[in-house]
Parts: sequence; C-alpha cells; structure tokens
Amino acid sequence: MRLTLPFAMLLTTALPIWAEMPSPQGHVLLTLGGAITETNLPARGENDGGLLGFLEVTHTGAAGFDAAMLDGLDQIEITIPYGPPENQRGYIFSGPLLSEVMTMAGARGKAALPMAMDGYQAEIPWESIEAHQPIVATHADGAPMGIGGYGPTMIVFPPTDDAELAQTQASQQVWAIAYIAVE
Repeated sequence: MRLTLPFAMLLTTALPIWAEMPSPQGHVLLTLGGAITETNLPARGENDGGLLGFLEVTHTGAAGFDAAMLDGLDQIEITIPYGPPENQRGYIFSGPLLSEVMTMAGARGKAALPMAMDGYQAEIPWESIEAHQPIVATHADGAPMGIGGYGPTMIVFPPTDDAELAQTQASQQVWAIAYIAVE
C-alpha cells in the first residue's frame, strides 16, 4: 500500500510502541543502536570486525532490520532531484518513515545520527523527524538500492521551498547507511 505524505503524517501521531522487536530473518540492512529500548541483535564490542567494526560502532544491543522488515512497514514515496550536479535527475525514493523505524526500536522522541559507510554522520533531531517526515529509503525508482549506489538505505526528506531548511536537510540526507546511532 502506498500512502501519501499527509496521510502518513497523521498515522505517525498514533503509532503504538511495539511490545517486542521481531528478529530479522535475512541479512540486516540497517542497525539502530544507542538510546533504544527494543533490541533483536546482541551487543557489539570493539573487536567484532565487519563494517560496524571499521566504523568503530559498539553497542549493548541493537535493533536490526532486514529487507522484509523494512518493506513490511508502510511505504512512502518521495520524488526529488538527486545525484551529482552534472548528472542530477529526478528519483522516486521509497521506504518507511524514519519515525516509524525509530518507534519500532523504542527510540521515539530521540535524535537520529545516521552514519554512512564512509563514516560521515549527521544529527537529525526528533522535532525535525516528526515535523518533516523523512523516510528510510530502501528503493530508488522501484529497485532496491544496493551498496555502491545510494544503499542499502538512505535518509530522504520531502522537497521544500524553504531554502534554509533545504540546506539543513541536504546535510542530513545521508546515503549508504547501514547504522543509525540514537541519542
């Protein structure tokens, strides 16, 4: 089911806090760690290796989302121009609301700090998440976003005519995300 943004915004005001975080059955595409209350992944130490080890991510437990978990949430489409300036074009990004993903992880009301695979990180305050309704995009133009492109996930904000807000959101629109710290 595809929802329009105004309807999706209405839904997020009544989202329940999930009683239990389901376990991912496939490869984890996105991990939320830090100030969360729902976990389905074990703690990570300093020497656990992999991409999160390279990024020096540690946690006492995390919320992991596989493709089926993210695709099972209401999917929102946002069309924006994106890409390098010399090659920019309109993309249709789709995925669940960041607020819904954070609510599932027990992080409602907290700030999100999405981290790109190269270590770039931005902070998105809850007030901005709630007011502007960015999505955790998993698809671009209907196809899953892979590593080496904008994926596996990307924060995408709806377009705005407010130039100052657009500039702020451009720095928060992190792509190639596998981890979101929560504070």
